[in-house]
Amino acid sequence: MWSGKDLTICSVAVITTALDQLTKLFARALLKVGQPVPVIPGFFALELSYNEGAAFGILPDWTPLLIILGVGALYAFFRLGKNLQERDRILLIGLGIMMGGAAGNLIDRIFLGNVTDFLSLHVTIVGKTYAWPTFNLADVGIVASAVMIFISVYIREKNITLNNKV
Repeated sequence: MWSGKDLTICSVAVITTALDQLTKLFARALLKVGQPVPVIPGFFALELSYNEGAAFGILPDWTPLLIILGVGALYAFFRLGKNLQERDRILLIGLGIMMGGAAGNLIDRIFLGNVTDFLSLHVTIVGKTYAWPTFNLADVGIVASAVMIFISVYIREKNITLNNKV
């Protein structure tokens, strides 16, 4: 039986996955590899690339392992959510976003054999350009949700500590 927290996690995950896949669909349709489209010149561009590995391109050509790890991560996140309380809304939403990001990249790996990336950040300081590896909306969701979860757990632990001192 589905509980309110299951619905929260799954609906957030589905929305995150859908947004990720939709933006990647547009990127593949409208952008070309090696032809960045500046959005904020000197800082942010849309730049299509395909990542055959994990974060930052590590583990290239390990797609089968990355698929297995992705499925395992989705299962672990869902099981973790089952252990949370209804009142842990921020944690539930964070887990949903994390699951959606993981699912978005997993879908790419399963159906395309790689992950579509298209967001590019770079900055030039004293004539030297520093570029962050190209990423996608799923990656943004994974990082943002990790921060949400960390802050939520930190605040909850702080409150527990304060309540125990009273």
